[in-house]
Amino acid sequence: MNFLGVGAWELVAILLIMLVFAGPKRMIHWSYVLGQHVAKFRKIWSETVDLVQKEFDEAGVDIKLPKEPPTRKSLNSAVTDAVKPMTKPVQDSLDEVKKDLDAVKEVSDTLNNKQKTTSSSDAKRANKPLLPELTQPEPVQKPPAAPEAIPMGAWSGPDSTAGANGNSADLGAWTRAGGNSKT
Repeated sequence: MNFLGVGAWELVAILLIMLVFAGPKRMIHWSYVLGQHVAKFRKIWSETVDLVQKEFDEAGVDIKLPKEPPTRKSLNSAVTDAVKPMTKPVQDSLDEVKKDLDAVKEVSDTLNNKQKTTSSSDAKRANKPLLPELTQPEPVQKPPAAPEAIPMGAWSGPDSTAGANGNSADLGAWTRAGGNSKT
């Protein structure tokens, strides 16, 4: 559903917002007034169409105007009917191309089926499987061994005697793997 470019959920949201702000009594009154305006619009449309149609008939122009106000569906059908003579050659060309593509696809499918049957009959004659690479397992390769660990060293924490009385803040030292310390 699409009404003036507004979808169904958007219309529901608008109506709920209007109901919250206006209240149920005003919404009923607004609906009544809107109905009156739509009826007036239809009456004015009908009178205008009758007047213009009368003028067309007196002038000898063979045009029939719609009695009802136009809708999106009626406008789309009118445009489609008006453009049909221009689009017919293009549509005919597209239909021919589609027929050609269908013929090519049919020939391709036929050739593929023939190729499969000939290759399967050749494989049966030779007592070989049709897909040997799937029936013969490949040798399993061992993963490469992990490299040996490189000694990185360790961080030694603060000295327990220096931090206990709070006189000095020892942040520790970096000790290499060989036992040498660097401060």
